[in-house]
Amino acid sequence: VKEFETELEEHLQVKHCIAMCNGTIALEIAIRALGLTGEVIVPSYTFVATAHALQWQEITPVFADIDPVTHTLDIEAVERMITPRTTGIIGVHLWGRPCNIDALQKLADKYGLQLMFDAAHAFSCAYKGRMIGNFGRCEVFSFHATKFFNTFEGGAVATNDDELATQLR
Repeated sequence: VKEFETELEEHLQVKHCIAMCNGTIALEIAIRALGLTGEVIVPSYTFVATAHALQWQEITPVFADIDPVTHTLDIEAVERMITPRTTGIIGVHLWGRPCNIDALQKLADKYGLQLMFDAAHAFSCAYKGRMIGNFGRCEVFSFHATKFFNTFEGGAVATNDDELATQLR
């Protein structure tokens, strides 16, 4: 497992990659490690595990509209959904197409929110020349049999945050 994690870290060009049994559990553990509570904004168009991972932690998933061209979070819709109960945003990179990461990071910074990404569909993809896995506080991958890179089952959380990596482990 350590060898696998090291190979992933090198490929993704991240400091830490923590292997998990699957992408859904990886989402749950990342959500817990980030201390998310209350409400978290997610796209209205995503696999159900994104919302389930929140609901199972007694966090309310708040569904924001997607951009009709990219099918990823619509930035204006996300900002409209932010309330005093909002603690985070989970962007979903869909079909290898990254979210508008810069705009989501600006929103997260503006409102003091945690930002993480469901990167189940984006293994080995890049955003502005940087590998997916390097954005937000962390990014979650799935290695399910239906994914581009698969190990039949499995997942991982990638982060460059040393403290978060310790929490995840």
